[in-house]
Amino acid sequence: MQYNSSIEMRLGRMLPHHAKTTSPKLKVQQRSYLIIKKHSASSNFTSFTFVMGVKIKGNKIYLPKLGWMRFYNSRSIPDGFTIKACAVRKRQNGWYVSIRIEDKSVPEYSATAVGDNPKVIGGDLGITKLVHLSDGYQIKNPKLSTNKKAKRTLKIRQRRVSRKTKGSKNRKKAAIQVGKFHQKISDKRQAYQWKAANLIVSRNVDVIAIEDLNISGMMRRCKVKSDEKTGRFLKNGQSRKKGLNRAISDASWGDLGLKIEYLAAKQGKIVIKVNPKHSSQECRNCGHIDKSNRDGEKFICVECGYHEHADIGAAKTIGDRALKMVRGDSAKPGVQHLNAQKISPRRTGKRGEFGNLSNQDIKNEIS
Repeated sequence: MQYNSSIEMRLGRMLPHHAKTTSPKLKVQQRSYLIIKKHSASSNFTSFTFVMGVKIKGNKIYLPKLGWMRFYNSRSIPDGFTIKACAVRKRQNGWYVSIRIEDKSVPEYSATAVGDNPKVIGGDLGITKLVHLSDGYQIKNPKLSTNKKAKRTLKIRQRRVSRKTKGSKNRKKAAIQVGKFHQKISDKRQAYQWKAANLIVSRNVDVIAIEDLNISGMMRRCKVKSDEKTGRFLKNGQSRKKGLNRAISDASWGDLGLKIEYLAAKQGKIVIKVNPKHSSQECRNCGHIDKSNRDGEKFICVECGYHEHADIGAAKTIGDRALKMVRGDSAKPGVQHLNAQKISPRRTGKRGEFGNLSNQDIKNEIS
């Protein structure tokens, strides 16, 4: 069985075994770390892969055409596993190697059989909270790159880069500090998402339902608006949407979904991606769908008066749709909208359609 694992070990002072020499002419070329010469813009790559010829002995690794090098072995390879491939990539604080190993005696992961009444949990992804689960549990969103402190630190470090002379060593040093800050945020996000994914997968359920979001479409720029008479550009809301795009990118929903699928496969659980259309606007009591049903995190049906937390209700709806897919009620999982009873037209005023509740009416209803 192959493991596309993140066995990632930092390459330390990468020194070939034949590099020791006393000749003064060779001291300049034979450095104690990996050097990639940049002959052109096309050769400026930061990663490469070896599929054969990789060997590891203690704290040394052999890479074809590079020789033996010292590295920090953060995780030892278990007995019985063989090296299948090795990927070397450059990050801001050095070079890293990721090794893929295989043991044919280890059986493949297989999903457990789901009975007629499986346990399903739904998850609604968001910005205020990273994940809302159908059982009422909410996972916080750390907002690692969009919080006030991170934005201020990034602003200061980018300002230092812009004030340095182009092409100078000081500018390169300042740029490295910016890159290290981005790497620190990325590492924190990865660690937090692994914990969040493990928290979701470890629940006593058979099926995990998550939203099948078009994230690239959600982050797409607004269409350009122009005046027909003068031809000048008009405001299209892109400046306001910029903050939303940054928040979506910081949440990294796509990577979180991949981690959930990976951990669920190891535990023999099934992950289903569900079409989230109208999941937060649909009433779970009467099936009425209306945009005015939701006001922030509050949900009050304008048809029957049913109220609950909007995001948790959306997670319950996603779980119900996944349950119908498991039972065979849907021919195309994640594509069809199952509960499209009646959809009201979009409201045109502050109050909306006749009989819809305003924000003040919603507050009075909840109190």
